[in-house]
Parts: sequence; structure tokens; C-alpha cells
Amino acid sequence: MERRAFITLAGAALVGFPRVARATGGLDIAAPESQHAVRVLLASGAFDAPEPVDSWHFAWNGRTYRGAFDTVTLPDGRRGLLNTLPLDAYLYGVLSKEVSASWAPGAQQAQALVARTYAFLKLRPDRSYDVVAGESDQLYGGIESETVEGRAAVDATAGTIVTYAGLPARVAYSACCGGRTADAGDVWNTPVPYLTSIVDPHCVGTPGFAWQVDVPCGQVASAFGSAFAGIGKLRSVDVRCDDPSARPRGIAFVGASSTFETTPKAFRNALGPSVIRSAFVHEVSVEGDGTALSVAGTGHGHGVGLCQWGTRVMGSQGASGADIVAFYLPGTALGRA
Repeated sequence: MERRAFITLAGAALVGFPRVARATGGLDIAAPESQHAVRVLLASGAFDAPEPVDSWHFAWNGRTYRGAFDTVTLPDGRRGLLNTLPLDAYLYGVLSKEVSASWAPGAQQAQALVARTYAFLKLRPDRSYDVVAGESDQLYGGIESETVEGRAAVDATAGTIVTYAGLPARVAYSACCGGRTADAGDVWNTPVPYLTSIVDPHCVGTPGFAWQVDVPCGQVASAFGSAFAGIGKLRSVDVRCDDPSARPRGIAFVGASSTFETTPKAFRNALGPSVIRSAFVHEVSVEGDGTALSVAGTGHGHGVGLCQWGTRVMGSQGASGADIVAFYLPGTALGRA
């Protein structure tokens, strides 16, 4: 769910496909319809050849996929394996990889709306592929990752995307915002009027909410190099925040000789998202006579836009997909792709 959300719309091809039978996993070959086609990069470099199953399915790497496959030459010269299929058929293989099929329909429909919008804005016929089947874009696992509930959420929102001022919105989502979403301008240096920081009470106490990790100071020194090492023996760490409910603006490491300052975003990037789960850091304390840090925070991911764990709670309280999108992306509307 670590994904870059800012992309440019250059065009979205409409292609005739066999119509996907709604919420069944089957196909109605006799009823073709035009849908936006998405090209999913399944693999690059060396990979085994896919095997056709029938005219509209193929098998590869132990999974079965809807649509067609092809190989392309990527910009770096490597071979790429593409899966081309209708946008909503692609979403069938995304929904239950991104959120649980046990979540309320409203929560799954909200995920379908932002996932469709994200993919729609990535349709770029001038490039060799549109999206990657992985966390850099959206998780996608073919037919084996589909569920009846996920397909139903896609069907219930068919053809609908999130818009702003009549245009497709640049959406973003992450696993958990930690109690307050992040501002896109702070995370990506690109302010967006509907991707601002808002208080989110829904994800508080969910499984993805709070975290704590111990980090050796040597690991921090390796990440930041001489800028950190030059401060001398670490004495204290100050997490700087404008107010108690806001996200932190800076982290100051106070040493015997000087002070090294960085941003929570840079701190997370330097140590890696598998160590520092989010930039919503609340406290950093010095442990072991200056040899280690204890870092505590909330959230999982970049925190911009829709919070998936908050979405789960809102859905369980009866909120619709439209309600959830309106809460996390204020000022947006729903429109047709």
C-alpha cells in the first residue's frame, strides 16, 4: 500500500471485450461491450511463459488471469509480461487483496471507487504498461484473489470514479492514517485541495493503529551518515509538533556537540517503511545509554487520503461507499469514467 498517487491523465483507450458476468466470475462471450482497457505489468526480466487456458483466460506462475497476455520491451530494455483486460475485471483481482472480503459492503465499495479512480488515471497509451501488480501501484492477484464480495463491490460501483471540479481526482489511500490523515503537500510536495490533513477518529484502536520499535543508533548513523555522526553522543530527541493533535513537523537529535534535524518523512525513508511504519511519530526516546532509540507512533503507510482501517469502521457503522469517500476526500464528487 505504499504507492505514488500523482500521475497525469494522457488518455484512456476504449476496447471491445467479452462482457464480464457480474459477481459470478464467469464470462458472457456472446455479449461484447466497450470498456476501458488496463495493461498490468505482471513481471519483468526473466519469467516463464504463460499458457492459454481458453480464448479469454491464461495461466501463469500458478495463477489464472482474465484477459490477454503479451510481452513488451520496457524502457530499461528488459522484457515485461502484460495482462490486458477490462478495468473492472482488473478490479475484481484487486479488491480482496487490498481489503478483507469480510468488511461491510460500504467499506468495500469505497475501496472500489478509489481503486478504479487510481487505475483510470494511470491509463497511459503512450507508455508500455499502465499499472504494476504490486504495492507500487495496487495489489492484484488474478482470479485466485477474487471473492464474491469483492466482485459485488466492483459491480455496485461500476463505471463510477471520484471527481473534483468535473475531472478525475488524484486519489490516494493507505492502510491506516493513525488518527489524522496526512497532507499531500507535506508528503509529496504537491498540495491538493481534497488531500488535506483531517482528524480521523475511526481508525483509533484498530489493528493497524499503534506501533513501537527499538532502533540501534548505529542504524540511524548508517542511514544519515556524517550529518548524524557529527553531533557526538546522543543526549535526547525532540519530536516537534505544532499542536498535540497534529502530525509532527520535525525530529531533532540533540548530541553533545550539536543538533541534527530531519523531517518525519525523511526519517522514515532513511530507515525504511518496514522499520518505521508511518511518519506519524509521537515519541522518540534515548535508550541504553545513548546506544538505541525507542520510537513510538501511529498509522501504517503515507497516511494521505482514504484510511483503509478507518474505512472498515465507517462501513461497519453503516456508512456507504459514497459517504466514506466524501469524508476522506472532502470536496470531491462521484462521476462516470
